[in-house]
Amino acid sequence: MQNRTDYAVTMGRPEHPGAWSEGNRVGFTVELPEGAEAELLLYREGEELPCQEIPLPEEKRIGLAASVCVEIPEGENLEYNYLVNGHVVSDPCASGIRRLHFHHAAPSSVRTGEGTQEPEDREEIRCSWQRSGRVKTHPPVIPYEDCVFYKANVRGLTMEKPAGVRHPGTFLGLQEFIPYLKNLGINSLILMPLYEFTEDPAKTEQFYLLDDSVRVRKPAGGSRKKNYWGYAEGLYFTPKLSYSATGNPQQEFAEMTDALHLAGIQLIPEFYFPPEAGGRQVTDVLRHWLLTYRIDGFHLVGRGDWISTVRTDPLLKKSLLLYTDFPDSIREFRSQKPHSRSLGIYNLGYEQAMRRFLKGDPDCAPEEIAGLLRRNDSGCGYLNFMADQDGFTMADMVSYEEKHNEENGQNNRDGSDCNYSWNCGEEGPSRKKAVRALRRQQLRNAFLLVMTGQGSPMLYSGDEVLNSQGGNNNAWCQDSRTGWVTWKKSRDIEEMFAFVKNCITFREEHPVLRQRQPLRMSDYKKTGFPDISYHSHTAWMYESGQTKAGIAVLYSGGYAEKAPGVPDDMIYIAYNMYWRAQSFAVPALPAGGQWYIKADTSSEEGFYAGDGIPLKMPEDKKTFEVPPRTVVILIGK
Repeated sequence: MQNRTDYAVTMGRPEHPGAWSEGNRVGFTVELPEGAEAELLLYREGEELPCQEIPLPEEKRIGLAASVCVEIPEGENLEYNYLVNGHVVSDPCASGIRRLHFHHAAPSSVRTGEGTQEPEDREEIRCSWQRSGRVKTHPPVIPYEDCVFYKANVRGLTMEKPAGVRHPGTFLGLQEFIPYLKNLGINSLILMPLYEFTEDPAKTEQFYLLDDSVRVRKPAGGSRKKNYWGYAEGLYFTPKLSYSATGNPQQEFAEMTDALHLAGIQLIPEFYFPPEAGGRQVTDVLRHWLLTYRIDGFHLVGRGDWISTVRTDPLLKKSLLLYTDFPDSIREFRSQKPHSRSLGIYNLGYEQAMRRFLKGDPDCAPEEIAGLLRRNDSGCGYLNFMADQDGFTMADMVSYEEKHNEENGQNNRDGSDCNYSWNCGEEGPSRKKAVRALRRQQLRNAFLLVMTGQGSPMLYSGDEVLNSQGGNNNAWCQDSRTGWVTWKKSRDIEEMFAFVKNCITFREEHPVLRQRQPLRMSDYKKTGFPDISYHSHTAWMYESGQTKAGIAVLYSGGYAEKAPGVPDDMIYIAYNMYWRAQSFAVPALPAGGQWYIKADTSSEEGFYAGDGIPLKMPEDKKTFEVPPRTVVILIGK
């Protein structure tokens, strides 16, 4: 027989969404559709039927908010849901959940609106208010100019066994993966949605409140694909249960965040919000994650007026905030204190232009490339990347010209048809040494393009180890080896990893490549060289008639310091994406100066040890030859 309860109920705090506890009093607040019949359902932990139903009559609501406070004796372990218009739904503001499975469940004692129910196996999400998982560390606070971002999916990053973790696909597994990130040189981690989003609406029931209060029931069959990426609405206030190895996602996520902070790595989760989301709703979510888990920032995905509300929130003012683009008014608002640059532009503009440049497109204007390499802003940062989840991985970018999304089950109709890719002579995997060598060289070029721009570089997980999705450029539903990072071992992979690590180290060693303020293309400090200048076959100018699909950039070391009072080196980078060798003019250094070749992507090693090897040019010439499809870095000392 069901052991019923009769806890005392009083008026709650409608301004406080979700559930909270104060001593033995627990408050519950939920927003309900106008005119909806609703009850709060309390359950003893793990039991199928509620032990108490508490009416939420409309006449006692404040606006659309229903709120009650329940006196619950200490030691009682309870869970809760809501019954709205006959449908059981979960609290969209729940800070904790658990998933229960009932075998041959008896018909529910609550109303379903569907008449008598036959016994069935079913799954149900239950909400809880017990708080666990407070972060103990403080964020490392890394400015955009010093950030090296790495984007990953919590599950896909460590699911493959060679990842070397004991708890694959979980927050705990990612915590075990931190030494790899540190070794590579990463200090900022962007994670795809990790709140409780619905993975498969056709095969599991949705328990968060939909617009029309409809509970989506489990169908008999179902062929819809799993939402592996997570860009969807969900229970925004709780870490994803299936990403927990321990069954306590709040505590596990908090410990992972602490471990990242102790390693000097920032954490920036992604959140998707639909256009109709309210500004208060969005800021409530972000505030919760900031105050509970001390995360370092947010990448907001989606379009909506809510972005204007987020900008004015005082608690979020110093958090990194990544977005597709910001209206000028927001940039001005955030740049009033230029020492606190928190906005970051995250869009495909850099990727698309640089991919065209990489493959030598004749219509790719060098002026555009020059602008993207130096783009920076006193009021916001920019993220530079050649790949993220939307499109080909970097390895596929040089291996495929056509998408291959048949595995997604949509007859290859999904995914973008504009990939700006080149397969280097053969579609897909190749055994030809020349094709494979050219692909590796193009990848070295791509990594240097990302790492030598003034914007903050971002790597997509696995690109540094030649991860491929087999030409799938829209792996949103691929919770499989297609969508996971494949951690294979080979000489090519080891060499590429070492090259990427050297790229990051080189950027870190030369602050002239990552300056706080936009470059002016003038010598306003009277050092003898402008802060940045452009060159081609002729020094100090770009001649498109002579130099095709290429440009050279000179950064003056006098505009950055390696240490107080110690100027950086002169850095000259020649980008030749043309299919033939081309000559580039090199400006003369002050008396006694010497140019050294530090990196050359036409060689498998890529980087040379120490200062590099001296550049030798004929005395009657001021140019040197750069091989086809090659980036060469010179250091002037």
